[in-house]
Amino acid sequence: MLGLDWRSLALAATPFLGYLIIFKYYAYLRELSGMSDIIKPNREVLPWLDQAIFRCLPHRELSTHPNVVLDFLAAVPYLVHFPLPVLFIAYLYFANRRRKHIYPFLWCAGWVNLLAVIVQFLFPTAPPWFTDTARYDELGQFVAAGNNEAGFERLDNLFRIHMFHSIYSASPVKFGAMPSLHVAWPAIILVCRPWISSQFGVFHVLWIAWAAMYSNHHYAIDATAGILLAVLVNVCMMRIYCPFPPVSIFNDEDRPARTPTSRLQSPVLPV
Repeated sequence: MLGLDWRSLALAATPFLGYLIIFKYYAYLRELSGMSDIIKPNREVLPWLDQAIFRCLPHRELSTHPNVVLDFLAAVPYLVHFPLPVLFIAYLYFANRRRKHIYPFLWCAGWVNLLAVIVQFLFPTAPPWFTDTARYDELGQFVAAGNNEAGFERLDNLFRIHMFHSIYSASPVKFGAMPSLHVAWPAIILVCRPWISSQFGVFHVLWIAWAAMYSNHHYAIDATAGILLAVLVNVCMMRIYCPFPPVSIFNDEDRPARTPTSRLQSPVLPV
């Protein structure tokens, strides 16, 4: 299939398909399992962790003086987030020597997304825009909160459109602040040998981490967790198991596929 082995591609995409199922049916699965009654979205843990680790709330420090220039700079990596995996796969595909790296990249990205949405399913957490704007009545019942687009509402208002509102209001996961997949995606590309350069890869991760906090979409601990999750999955691919020869910024040469002791065979990749 256009120079790719469909069996290897299907295997590599399996964790990501698991993520898509949980993500799409998030509310239904929480209702069906009773989790929506057992575990309510938490508003206290993330700001407490930020205070404990960083001795402040970085998202508030970074968003104290918003302006239109910073709004645009924050919007760029957020809009690039959606086509980012497709662009990176295209970058790998159109060079024969890199094409085989599509499989471990999809495997790594799939597991990062799957583990992240499982965390969000079992322990939903409110983003800072909700925690900072939520209003409650005298009985403690929720009344209202700001819009899902948070700081990007300023750009919607500036251009008199509802682009960011449409994007975020359509998300089935309303309380999935931690870990941040917006930050995790550039981190996945970074650990899977980034395009352009390692320096640009680091810059991209820091750029979107800043944007996530400046726009009030994420706490600093959310961004940190997204980065650590990408690193953890990549290291597990190298040290524990990966059905494909793993690629990583942490090693200079491609390694053979690692399999568990059950003699599970790696799929044969096309030359």
